[in-house]
Amino acid sequence: MEKRKAQSEIITTVLIILLVLAAIIIVWQVVQRTIKGGTGQIEPAAACININLEVANSAVSTTNGSQSKVTVTRKAGGTDTTVSDIKFVIDGIVTETVGGAITLPVLETKDYTLIKLLTKGQKVEVAAVLSGGTVCNTAAEYTVP
Repeated sequence: MEKRKAQSEIITTVLIILLVLAAIIIVWQVVQRTIKGGTGQIEPAAACININLEVANSAVSTTNGSQSKVTVTRKAGGTDTTVSDIKFVIDGIVTETVGGAITLPVLETKDYTLIKLLTKGQKVEVAAVLSGGTVCNTAAEYTVP
């Protein structure tokens, strides 16, 4: 009788160890997927950090009566990631530009022609679009005088 009791304790201990190992493996799989998924989202967003754009105070002018020209300057800062385009948000609505994408290197100024005519008091926000297609948060804001 004593031998059977000792064997059942050994079998119970081995089963508990196997259950603990199985639980560790399951938890690790969940944690590993979460970590890998998070790093995939961080890399594109990290390229947007410190991209510094500015809309010049006298940069908004009217052309053709129905379009507006906006001058955007990319200041120093951020990575050397290419800004392949600029998105304009006017009073919360994304507005298209005429002529498609214009790359904007560091420390350069470019003129963008908006399809929409800007009027006094409108808020113009500027967001960079990186070469990989990532759209950054708005980096500059300007209110039309």
